[in-house]
Amino acid sequence: MISKEEFTAHREQFEAFVATVHRFAALLFGITFVGYGAAVWVWFEGATWTALIIATLSYLFFRQFRRLSVNLARVKFTPRPEAREMLLLVDKALDDHKPHQVLAHLEGQVGAARKQGEDASSTD
Repeated sequence: MISKEEFTAHREQFEAFVATVHRFAALLFGITFVGYGAAVWVWFEGATWTALIIATLSYLFFRQFRRLSVNLARVKFTPRPEAREMLLLVDKALDDHKPHQVLAHLEGQVGAARKQGEDASSTD
């Protein structure tokens, strides 16, 4: 996983990356439930099989939304030269762990860094 020293060296990029992943995840989550709503609407219109297909596709999309949100964030950060090392660390972590594990680890480090920053500013 990503060490504390590696995280500290690229803290701003990791924070921006995690925030971007969350924005994409929220968007994809919303799209998923729009799909479920469409399935219900089609079902009430009498097209049961079409509704079942739409609901199934929405479910499969939902199952992949974490991986897809991480990949979309990677695409957004790829052109940025200052984020290159951070992306290499993320790629290395993703080689060994699942996306939700890597993201949970990064969220924990971002949260700890923010708390540490708040504690330092409150003592000033």
